[in-house]
Amino acid sequence: MIFQIHHRITYRYERPVIVEPLTIRLRPRSDGAQRLLEYRCTLTPMPLHLCEVVDVFGNAAMQVSFNGVHLQVCVDIEARVETLRTQPFDYLSLDSRATNLPAVYDHEVDKALEPYLHRQDVHPEIDQWATALAKSLGSQTQPFLLQATEQIARDYDSSNRYGGAPMSPSETFESKRGACRDLAVLFMDMCRSQGIASRFVSGYIHEPGRIGTSELHAWAEVYLPGGGWRGYDPSRGIAVSDQHIPVATGPEPPWAAATEGCYIGAASESTIDYEVTVVEELA
Repeated sequence: MIFQIHHRITYRYERPVIVEPLTIRLRPRSDGAQRLLEYRCTLTPMPLHLCEVVDVFGNAAMQVSFNGVHLQVCVDIEARVETLRTQPFDYLSLDSRATNLPAVYDHEVDKALEPYLHRQDVHPEIDQWATALAKSLGSQTQPFLLQATEQIARDYDSSNRYGGAPMSPSETFESKRGACRDLAVLFMDMCRSQGIASRFVSGYIHEPGRIGTSELHAWAEVYLPGGGWRGYDPSRGIAVSDQHIPVATGPEPPWAAATEGCYIGAASESTIDYEVTVVEELA
């Protein structure tokens, strides 16, 4: 499937400010699961300096800096992407140790995956929940991933929350509600409790029939020997295929943030406006 994406972010400041160097991670991924056909990023005002980089987790990023003071900064993205993965389970497991829970990776792979297995906090009830779910499914990895995804989508209230960092897994677990990024973080923690490496993904999703603009979406990917990184969307209750368009990933959400930066000045207030559209290109 081919999608046309338009994403505009506008930062507005109460008074003129100095905009510190800004990191932008909005270039859709290009790999075996999707191809980036066209991409354009327009910045207003014109940056003093612009550098395309690959960050520590392999994301395409843009580092920009501005001269002078500004009341507004606008990032305008136009992209055309072809998604290729129509079957989310088109792989053979190459290591039986990872098909049973708790999962175990090869020693060298395990060292590389260490950041994706680390847990900031351990919530005993999340561990008990994940372990009970795994046992009820014969401690099989694939059924666990699907059931955890579906269970979070069914039992948790998915709501929009446009600003702020994701809640902790324990906060989401206790409140039984959260935005897509909150549910993704909870799913990641469930996976890590069972030895499954997981990472946070930011990107876009095509929603046929949606009225109005879309928004940046978040889900999770897990590492499966033989399958590589595979996506699961706990806010939709599905394994990811060709309706999702990943942009950036990281072991924790800040590493996949669309933009990262700050400003210096007397402005006591600032606002961020988003506009996102994802349209399927018909043959």
